Amino acid sequence: MKPKGVVDYIRANQNNNKTLKSLFASQFLGKFSEEELVGLKKSIEKEIKTRQQSVVDEKIAFLQSLGYKVEK
Repeated sequence: MKPKGVVDYIRANQNNNKTLKSLFASQFLGKFSEEELVGLKKSIEKEIKTRQQSVVDEKIAFLQSLGYKVEK
């Protein structure tokens, strides 16, 4: 299965608040060991952190383009 297929499958099994439907979560996530789930969680958290930093970097660049000095 290609990555887009996995994403589409997961999206089809999400609730309106973007959480996984209970039946899907128990059947899908239940197939993974606890160790594998922890690994997936770490990867997801890393991706979220990267995206958040990208947003911060874009905003810093925007402010600097307007002549502001941005410091942490």
